[in-house]
Amino acid sequence: MQANDCSNKVGTRFISSHLNKFIVSALFLCLTFLSNSGNAQNFTLGDLQNLALPMQGSKISTSSAKSPNVDPRKVNAAANAKSSSDSLKAKATGSVVSAADSASAAYKKKIFGINMFNNPNITFESSLNIPTPKNYILGAGDELVIDINGYSEEHYTLPITPEGYVKIAKVGNVFVSGISIEEAKKRIIDRLSKIYVGLRPYGGAPANTTATISLGSIKTIRVSVLGDVVAPGTYSISSLSRVMNALYLSGGPNENGTFREIRVIRDRKLIAQLDLYDLLTTGNLRQNVGLHDQDIIQVGAYKSRVEIIGEVKKPAVFETLANESLEKIINEYANGFTPMAYKSVLKVQRITERDSKLIDLSNDLLSSFYPKAGDVITVEKVLMNRIENAVTLEGAVFRPGKFSINDSPTLTKLIKRADNFKEDAFLGRISIVRLRDNLTKENISVNYNDILSGKSPDIALHREDIVTVYSVVELMEKYTVRIQGEINLKEDAPLTSAIEKGSTAVSETPSENPNNDSPIGTFPFLHNMTVEDLVEKAGGLKESAATGRIEVIRRKKNIGKDDPAQITSTIGERFNFAINSNLSIDPSASKFILEPFDEVFVRSSPNYEKQQFISIEGQVTFPGVYGLERKNERISEVITRAGGLNAQAYPKGATLVRKFKISKQEADRKSEQMSELSDNTTEASVKVKSVKEETSESIGIDLVKALEDPSSSADMLLQDGDIIKIPKEPQTVRMQGEVLYPTSTRYVESLPFKHYISEAGGFTELSSRKRSYIIYANGSVDRTRKFLGLINIYPKVQPGSEIVVPSLNVRQGASQQALQTIQTLTMGLTSVATLFALIRTFK
Repeated sequence: MQANDCSNKVGTRFISSHLNKFIVSALFLCLTFLSNSGNAQNFTLGDLQNLALPMQGSKISTSSAKSPNVDPRKVNAAANAKSSSDSLKAKATGSVVSAADSASAAYKKKIFGINMFNNPNITFESSLNIPTPKNYILGAGDELVIDINGYSEEHYTLPITPEGYVKIAKVGNVFVSGISIEEAKKRIIDRLSKIYVGLRPYGGAPANTTATISLGSIKTIRVSVLGDVVAPGTYSISSLSRVMNALYLSGGPNENGTFREIRVIRDRKLIAQLDLYDLLTTGNLRQNVGLHDQDIIQVGAYKSRVEIIGEVKKPAVFETLANESLEKIINEYANGFTPMAYKSVLKVQRITERDSKLIDLSNDLLSSFYPKAGDVITVEKVLMNRIENAVTLEGAVFRPGKFSINDSPTLTKLIKRADNFKEDAFLGRISIVRLRDNLTKENISVNYNDILSGKSPDIALHREDIVTVYSVVELMEKYTVRIQGEINLKEDAPLTSAIEKGSTAVSETPSENPNNDSPIGTFPFLHNMTVEDLVEKAGGLKESAATGRIEVIRRKKNIGKDDPAQITSTIGERFNFAINSNLSIDPSASKFILEPFDEVFVRSSPNYEKQQFISIEGQVTFPGVYGLERKNERISEVITRAGGLNAQAYPKGATLVRKFKISKQEADRKSEQMSELSDNTTEASVKVKSVKEETSESIGIDLVKALEDPSSSADMLLQDGDIIKIPKEPQTVRMQGEVLYPTSTRYVESLPFKHYISEAGGFTELSSRKRSYIIYANGSVDRTRKFLGLINIYPKVQPGSEIVVPSLNVRQGASQQALQTIQTLTMGLTSVATLFALIRTFK
């Protein structure tokens, strides 16, 4: 029972609360409509349903203070009303939209006239620098300025009171509210003439006093912009403002608002209806009336819109009226067709009750066709890739291109229009490609010489024919000659783009061989060209050229010998001869004439050698760079030329640095071999280093023996780029690797290998003693050896030596650990056996 009472109370409170809210909302609606006009309004129910009320949050009500430095006609409206409206529109239009709204935003941009109110260059602000309109209705907030001049002088600045009066000293109150300024002038002058008698003529004499009445400050009025606008609300504006001023402040119609039927309502009456398309198309807005206080501007929803896309000057979404034909919409609103428009048939896509349908609209029906809401009219482009009366002429004529068959219906007339043939034109066969009725192509071959001689009739051309005149040069194989060897090949030599390979297309041409440093040039073949001519084109001969041995290889042609029995093993002919070294035309010049595809080889002189240099660094009398005199010059000879060794030289530590250069193919092959060796080796670890094309290596030499016994095996032959380094006698020995403390220590003569290991703290548990080695100062290496497979014989230590103790690998470490364990067990068993033997002896 208590539960039911509780639930009834809750339900009663819920109904009472919502009923109160409904009553308050209804009262607010009634008060809003009554307060807008001050009187009862005669709106119908239909008008009330379509009227959108202003929301409190969208109102913009501002005022501005009077400034003493402005024109007497001052404005009480806010100066920042426009900026507030712009920020409101920016907030409404510039916010981040979701993906679902992107299509709506794209559609909004296409609406004709939507950007008019968002253009910062168009403000629609009311101008205050205009004469006061004679029909201007005065009201509370306006200010009248009265100047009396002549026999009497007086100045009045009179604000109109909220009751509608202006108070004039010595005259009293004059009611001026609700009347025009012209009527107010008459009423005020009539009252002033009772004090200033000079304002009226008297006794036949003219008036000696004048009174000027003008408008000072202008009142601020409040108008409401309702309906489908960007920012609906009530705005405080100047009393000189018109409908467009208020629309601009509200942001104009939104994506659903109408541009064609904007209503201005005053005192419950429709006083004007604007069509913004008049302003957009003609620049004239006939119904842009002035606004009064409490006016309402209602922007309803659009009724019909159509979209025109394609080849019109202004494609957009247009709002249409019932009596507007498609011809008027295209010509007046879309600014007509573009020159590329296909006007014969327009495509109209119309929405039906179930789906859509396509209408093909002829151009002659545009004036009688009235589009419906949702129609999409497409104006297509003419076919630019198809010319109805053109043929194409290409090839060896002076003016190839497209020509009209109206002016050149035959082949001979077409050739004349193209300024005739070029000199290399092949007239024996001209090709005409023609499109048949079934859209397949056929080729027609014409002998133009027969047409000229009258043996064959002239050829009538058809639309889309392609006439090709071939060049004799293009029909011939491109003849070239090639030269290589000791030539100064020019960088701008006219090389051909492709080099022909052998008959099997697998043989390597000389230019593709990376080890061939000889320059190679390929030149177009010219008749009567000699070898000297080709050398001159290639840039001339090098100093090293052997002019007495020029070799030419000529390909085997045997033209016309197609009998298999005539096939021989000969693949080319070889010619050897001498040429004039200065390439001058004299009796000594060769008379050898080149043929197409000849290969010319200019050999290098066998006695020509470039200078070769070596360097000596370190402890000699005259270190530096020395040029080799002979190919077989040795180390001892160059040391003698350098003045011999000085007192600080350590010949045992001398090294020879030599550069090695291999080809890219050889470097790649060695890298591949080392990689395969590393992948296939499982018993040992292999360190694979990258193989370079050019490297430098240090070679250990025995300079002492080379100087003592010249021409011995120790006295090596020198090569270009060798560097001989002779250091001072070193005083240290370095230990590194698996020692407890890798370090360097002073060299002491005759001390053994293990002494220096002790200086480094001794071996570690991972030391591979039998693999220890020494790197001497001259770069040579000596390793540890085994005596009877049990005793390590370490190498001899010399000044500047570097002792390296490698580490055991995993298997060797495990083996050595197992060996130590076995030795320990063996020693333990031996001790136990010895103990038992002693016990038995004592017994």
